[in-house]
Amino acid sequence: MWPFTSRRIMGNRWWAIAFVIFVCYQAIDFIGAAPAADNTDNATITDISGAPVDNDQLHNAEEALKSL
Repeated sequence: MWPFTSRRIMGNRWWAIAFVIFVCYQAIDFIGAAPAADNTDNATITDISGAPVDNDQLHNAEEALKSL
């Protein structure tokens, strides 16, 4: 992690710029590491066990969440 406190980083504009560059680099690295989605248009929705979920079950779960 970053070895400086926030007060020390923001006290010098060059350290502040370095901090912003570091955060942006980490964000780009994190986003770039995400796997590309396969064909999501025809994807089958599954439950935690891997069994396919039909539209009635999905609708019931949606209504249960809305009632909370």
